[in-house]
Amino acid sequence: MVISYYDVAQICLSGHIINEHFGKHAERNRTFCHKCGEKTITQCPSCKTNINGYYHLDQYEGHGLFSTPSYCHNCGKPYPWTDNKIQTAIQIFAEFGKLDENEKETIEEDIKNISRNIPQSELSALRIKKIWKKYGQIAYGVVMDFASKTTAEILKNP
Repeated sequence: MVISYYDVAQICLSGHIINEHFGKHAERNRTFCHKCGEKTITQCPSCKTNINGYYHLDQYEGHGLFSTPSYCHNCGKPYPWTDNKIQTAIQIFAEFGKLDENEKETIEEDIKNISRNIPQSELSALRIKKIWKKYGQIAYGVVMDFASKTTAEILKNP
């Protein structure tokens, strides 16, 4: 019988991984992040479900790749670090972009869409790319940091 389970991840509010083995290696747990000083969490703030960490598979303990999740696997809400990046990008576009009225109406939804791998993501990426061609690549680093793989490819290529 194969025994597999997710350990709990401990991540700071900025998205830095503190411990992907919260249960198995409790000695690595921290209350605050050593990189940015933010408080750490192990549960989704919205639904209180544990954040999935390292995936343990029976006796095999390899070097699995763990990356900071963007959305809660239980309720679908963005984790605080994802929401912070989205809100930062929205603010940058609002404050530094010379957006026309149509662009102002769609930019918030477009930014939220590109962080998810949904059918509307590609259209949103194309709209943002159009804004970048028109006004320069405002918020490029922030946007690319949370863009899904699909939309990141659209945003990178001409």
